[in-house]
Amino acid sequence: MKGALKLFLAVLLAFGALLFVPPAASAHPGHEGDEDPLNWANYEKITLTKDTGEPIDLAVLPDSRVLHTARDGVVRLTDPATGVTTQAGKFDVYNNSEDGLQTVTLDPDFAENGWVYFYYAPKTMTAPYPTTTPTGSAPNTLPAGADESYWNQWKGYNQLSRVKFSSASGKIDLATEQVIIKVEQQRGQCCHVAGDVDFDGDGNLYLATGDNTPAGTPGADGFAPNNDRAGYNPGFDSRRGAGNTNDLRGKILRITVAADGSYTIPDGNLYPEGTEKTRPEIFVQGVRNPFRIDVDAETNSVSWGDYGPDAGVANAQRGPMGYVEWNTVSIDEPENSGWPYCTGNNFNYNEWNYETATAGAFFDCGAGAANNSRWNTGLATLPPATPADLYYGDDADDQPWPELTDFDAQGGQGPMGGPVYHYDADNDSTTKFPEYWDSKAFFAEFSQDYLAAFTVDWPAGPVSKIEQFLPNADLTTNGQPITDSPIDIEFGPDGALYVLDYGDGFFRQNPDAGLYRIDWAPGNKSPQAHIDADPASSSSAPLTVEFSGAGSVDPEGEDLTYEWDFDADGTFDATGVTASHTYTELGKYTPRLRVTDPEGKYGLTSTAISVGNVAPTVTVTTPSNGAFFTWGEGVPFTVTTDDPEDGAATVCSRVAWTFGLGHDRHAHPLSQGTGCSFTIPTPADAQEHGVTENIFGVVVIRYTDAGANGVPAATGEVSMILNPRVQQAEWADEQQGVEIVDDAAAGGLRKVTSFDEGDHLGWDPVNLGTVNSVVVASSGSGTLAFRWGTPDATPFATLRVNSEGIAEKAVGLGSAKPSGTGKLYVTSSGGVVLDQLTFSTEEGPVDSTPPEVTVTGVEAGASVGDSKTVTLGWEATDDSGIESVKGTLDGKEIMSGAKIALSTLDLGKHTLTVTATDKAGQTTTKSVEFTVVTSFADVKALITQYAKDKKVTRGGAVLLQSELEAARQLAVAKKTVKAVTALRVLDASLTRLTVPDADARKVLRRDTADLIKQVQKK
Repeated sequence: MKGALKLFLAVLLAFGALLFVPPAASAHPGHEGDEDPLNWANYEKITLTKDTGEPIDLAVLPDSRVLHTARDGVVRLTDPATGVTTQAGKFDVYNNSEDGLQTVTLDPDFAENGWVYFYYAPKTMTAPYPTTTPTGSAPNTLPAGADESYWNQWKGYNQLSRVKFSSASGKIDLATEQVIIKVEQQRGQCCHVAGDVDFDGDGNLYLATGDNTPAGTPGADGFAPNNDRAGYNPGFDSRRGAGNTNDLRGKILRITVAADGSYTIPDGNLYPEGTEKTRPEIFVQGVRNPFRIDVDAETNSVSWGDYGPDAGVANAQRGPMGYVEWNTVSIDEPENSGWPYCTGNNFNYNEWNYETATAGAFFDCGAGAANNSRWNTGLATLPPATPADLYYGDDADDQPWPELTDFDAQGGQGPMGGPVYHYDADNDSTTKFPEYWDSKAFFAEFSQDYLAAFTVDWPAGPVSKIEQFLPNADLTTNGQPITDSPIDIEFGPDGALYVLDYGDGFFRQNPDAGLYRIDWAPGNKSPQAHIDADPASSSSAPLTVEFSGAGSVDPEGEDLTYEWDFDADGTFDATGVTASHTYTELGKYTPRLRVTDPEGKYGLTSTAISVGNVAPTVTVTTPSNGAFFTWGEGVPFTVTTDDPEDGAATVCSRVAWTFGLGHDRHAHPLSQGTGCSFTIPTPADAQEHGVTENIFGVVVIRYTDAGANGVPAATGEVSMILNPRVQQAEWADEQQGVEIVDDAAAGGLRKVTSFDEGDHLGWDPVNLGTVNSVVVASSGSGTLAFRWGTPDATPFATLRVNSEGIAEKAVGLGSAKPSGTGKLYVTSSGGVVLDQLTFSTEEGPVDSTPPEVTVTGVEAGASVGDSKTVTLGWEATDDSGIESVKGTLDGKEIMSGAKIALSTLDLGKHTLTVTATDKAGQTTTKSVEFTVVTSFADVKALITQYAKDKKVTRGGAVLLQSELEAARQLAVAKKTVKAVTALRVLDASLTRLTVPDADARKVLRRDTADLIKQVQKK
């Protein structure tokens, strides 16, 4: 079943009345007119800034300026009224793994007190990292001779602080910092920090914390990471945090902050103050990574999106597939959400024995799971768990809300809780969202690139409607999707939706990252300003820069007016599509462009000009972007830099690298370091995310120069993807026309089918420099082609597939292998089921030319007498080696070198066919046609041979040879009638008395009859 029927039946089973509203590209039925809230043309996306750093969180000020954070500790302030982004401050953070600067949240009384809350990882620790691990990565197991106190070296904390913000200066004052609460963290490993903050109507503060447990816990295989095996890093056991009633990790905390920054505990949390082995701050227990929460005073609700584990399919020996969740609770009803004992609809995990890799009893979340982890410091039995309100995973057909995965074809799940919209009729903003969206909870999907709205029975559910908001397929702005990996969304005082996009990439300011505003804008839309500046930097002054606003657009195509502010001093200095300005003094400048349409709507943007210091160029000599590697092996890097002011002499201590585990559309930072030459260790247990998961390496390398001419230092960077050598077919970045099906026997438990002619799979980026062959696991019958750059490019390698079950076969790449980094496409002639590709360093059979086949023993087109015996043979040669050769004579298989007595064949045409296949799958077929004939000489020779073989008697041979010779002489004399009569006499003599062998007698009679026909024709 497809479409609405499938969705209706699925959700009917869940709620009985849950409705799915499909996206509308134009006027929605029942909402005709220019004010239709479901006509996406009535909205517009405004770019506020692309200057975000690695974006993490945002907060909209009462005057619609926006504070936003980056992981490296920088707080930026963007002013939509001027189009300028400035640095509001910078925290000194421990920026490793997913730690760094997280949330920014305004105090409920911000307009009066100016307090802004930040959750971050301070650089200080209780102890420094051991000198044996310069990257700060904690090992999986205890070193020899160490006891478990060794793990104390990695104890740190994240802290919630508040600082004053000056609206006049646009700066935060770090001297005013009040540290409110610290949450213990085990550093040196990744992941799950969470860190979002919000307030309820009574002023209570809610802080979401992650479980501080890696996704790739050894032995977890994508299921609950509850590994407390002796000698192993305690960070591999989520029960020590999320499952521990006496720990602040994996929780949503609720506290009341006092004037001095201290806090008290409000009534109604999960554990009353004084309860032994509990923390009274806990409001919600049992969450994994509640990255975005929302506390809504009007509905008295707390809602959040929670990331889940990575198992792509359920396992009866382990537990459910890896669901992610969205939940809502009343502020009067604290709960245990169940992690790491269950997920989704209280689907239970079991007590897996990591020592023996055997299954134990399943946890009972409904009654209250037992926490028997040796790292547990809390209660032995937890409160009963509450099932999730919404949950979804990899399989759209295996959950009650498939529309949450059907909205977008991208893989992975990234639930971001969002705000509840409240329509305010008294708000005079013309860009506020319509009343239609009133009281709906907005939701962002980081991995699948969509926004949605939930209709909820507040405060605790259920959800009765799910509808996509502004589908990317239906509305773009200047070619940009409405959202690209949204990491935070928030409604501003103007009733518009502010969106912070992380973009496609990792640990950096990605090209697609940005801060945007989505306005309700029926009718005329705002123009979008765009600046091109040439040059954008120089080592010296004066510098003349040529500006162009030609890239600016008006949605209605109307003429725009252009105003330039070269110094960002609030005064527009020039007009026109292009402008020129000379900067006479050294410094950093932020020129602005304002474009205005005839109706007065305008767009603003700015850019950066550096006079005195040009950013360095970073070059990675080895490896190449898109290169292949093997998990568990170190990947050596060599980096060079070039800086216009500092020259080519690289200060290697300024080369900083970060390595992370890419996973679908996001990544987990694992390690970092410095240097020009270094080897990045890759985790041997990377696939502990789960065998179904697309895991790869991500590397970002930065170099910061020394600054020059009084201008601050500038940074250059490169971002790279490293590909594991084993690539499941279903992981292809681009998929056209194929279908992915489950198969327990396939690598990754899935395979690609319906791989027809015209379909393709694509991987990007790919560099084949160290790859000499590709080992293909496939089944079916057909040909795979490897192409470079485009799906219809000339193949540089092909592979013939002919296997009933999944089997491996190699194809060598040879001299036709493309160089550099690009896109690899695989196409099929049809009939092929593709499981996985292994990009090997081993030399393989080169698929360049088909085999050469030589046939011996008979010439093509020859007529050969049937008294002859021929030896039919053949030879097949190929540079890459011959896989198989098959010969057939008239369709019946024969072996090369077979001796064939032609008398055993019928008179007439015969075909010898030889088919050779090389080790790369190339095939050559050669056929030789010849004719078997007879003559007086052949019959004479046959009688002689048969006599030797005692198939003709001695007396019979004398008689038959005499009659045959008489007929021959008559035929030569052209006495046709007499010759025919003589041959008939011969035929009559072919009896058992003369020819006792039946087969010989049959051949001689056949040949005599043919001689009669020959004589008659003459």
